[in-house]
Amino acid sequence: MRLLALEDWNMSTMVRADASGAVTLPAELCRAVGVVPGANLVAEIDSGRIVLEPARPPIWERVAARAAEMPPEEVAKLPADGAAQIDHYLYGHPTRPE
Repeated sequence: MRLLALEDWNMSTMVRADASGAVTLPAELCRAVGVVPGANLVAEIDSGRIVLEPARPPIWERVAARAAEMPPEEVAKLPADGAAQIDHYLYGHPTRPE
């Protein structure tokens, strides 16, 4: 007997919108995809379907996490005046006097 992997497993259930338009998802449906009580989800409309996905951390948290992973020797290679001379580094303009 072959066990189904989570991505192979399909589950559907009927849900109903209440008078205010809110929809409650059954706990077993949430558990099947790893949604825990209190989890934040993002609801999007995609081709006429409502798609729920886990909320991602804000961009500044993702950038900080990636920066924390950088080896110190790579951080040392970054220009110290990067923000002051952004036009130089992005567009090749002459550097501004400081």
